[in-house]
Amino acid sequence: MSLTKSQWFGIANIILSACMVSTTYFTDTFGAGTAHIIVGTAAFLNMIVGGVATIITGTAQQVRDVAALPGVERVSVNAGAAPALASVATDPDQPKVGPISPEVRTVLVNTAKGA
Repeated sequence: MSLTKSQWFGIANIILSACMVSTTYFTDTFGAGTAHIIVGTAAFLNMIVGGVATIITGTAQQVRDVAALPGVERVSVNAGAAPALASVATDPDQPKVGPISPEVRTVLVNTAKGA
């Protein structure tokens, strides 16, 4: 099984969230002081992981992830693309993502400059 970065961040959020709501269990198992440290640390890390995941899982990254999937031949982008997606569609390092036509490529290049 191959997991994307987004999925790894999701798994981390699940684990940290479970720790955050397990105060009673941790108190019974480890004592109040240790439980407080575990839950507080989990909450702090959960906020960081969630924030980073939000930043790195934008539209452009989703398109890169889809293009990297086995079985995907090409992701075609039209002239209505936002700047971030336009930059992916015109990136030479993304051979499976591109404009729907040469005419649209010119539009996407100009759109990407506004990113």
